[in-house]
Amino acid sequence: MIYSVDFLAAIFAMATGFAAAWVGLEIVRLAGWREPEAAGVPARPLRIGAELVLAALVGPRLLLINGFRNWRAGQVSLPLYVVLALVAAGWSMCSGVIVLQMAFASGYFLA
Repeated sequence: MIYSVDFLAAIFAMATGFAAAWVGLEIVRLAGWREPEAAGVPARPLRIGAELVLAALVGPRLLLINGFRNWRAGQVSLPLYVVLALVAAGWSMCSGVIVLQMAFASGYFLA
């Protein structure tokens, strides 16, 4: 049996993932992130790893925004955009669960 609390927890995790993606993207924009070639810096393994982690966090928002922009421009069909939105929602749920687990493990919510 599926309870409504399960749906609420899933929606909360998804919203947390989207919020974390948005906050992560804005922090990176404020920090002035640039592509390694555009910044004149060679791509080192540590930077590549940091960019992969960032892409994993920001991915759901980029899927939704770029998919919507391409759908409005007629480059993506509506069924494909729906699939992109569903993938973004699932990805956001996964990253939201990780963010929530890190928040609870930090002990901040225990006080």
